[in-house]
Amino acid sequence: MPLHFAENTAVLEGTVVVDEAEPLAGWLRTAQDPRVDLSRCAHLHTAALQALLAARVKVVAAPADDFLRAWILPSLETAPAGEPAQIPADHHSADHHPADHHPALEEATP
Repeated sequence: MPLHFAENTAVLEGTVVVDEAEPLAGWLRTAQDPRVDLSRCAHLHTAALQALLAARVKVVAAPADDFLRAWILPSLETAPAGEPAQIPADHHSADHHPADHHPALEEATP
């Protein structure tokens, strides 16, 4: 199994597929000061990545995989561990779209 849990550290190994996302998310919700070891992770499904991002988990061992280290690790290190993500209240409103406030679109609007 690509997931191993020890006290406050989740160890992700090999290919972490979508089936591991829910157990990982559940563990992240209940663990005190959760941390993750990605040193042996070769592939991380986006659902598992979302769980890690939402939990603002601290990475204690960087992945050896070049892609994960270059593109995924920086995303996981951008927020302090233990602080929940802040989503603006209007983020998901039906009348709001990210392009609504794009400067190039505002200039082109009659």
